[in-house]
Amino acid sequence: MLEGVLYEVISKGENTATAKLLPDSPVYAAHFPGFPITPGVTIVQMALECMGRELSGAKDIKFIVPVPPSAGTLRFEWSIIDDSRADISVFLPGDVLSAKMSVSL
Repeated sequence: MLEGVLYEVISKGENTATAKLLPDSPVYAAHFPGFPITPGVTIVQMALECMGRELSGAKDIKFIVPVPPSAGTLRFEWSIIDDSRADISVFLPGDVLSAKMSVSL
């Protein structure tokens, strides 16, 4: 679990959540020194944790804009299809699309 280590949930709804990034997280020390960005795999995990779901597979994941710890917050929006698949969008402040994914639950 990454909550409390990489992020904190600051709001959560039925199909959306907003998380505050924790810039002092040890994740940023290793990824990448001098130019920290949030690893893609952790963005996927954060989305799943906000949804309260587990990943069983990934069909399509696109990382569009890097997420530095200075971004401050991420907003996750999802729709669950047939209780076995989810489409997820991840936004930086200002409604900037950072990632899109279709995952199996």
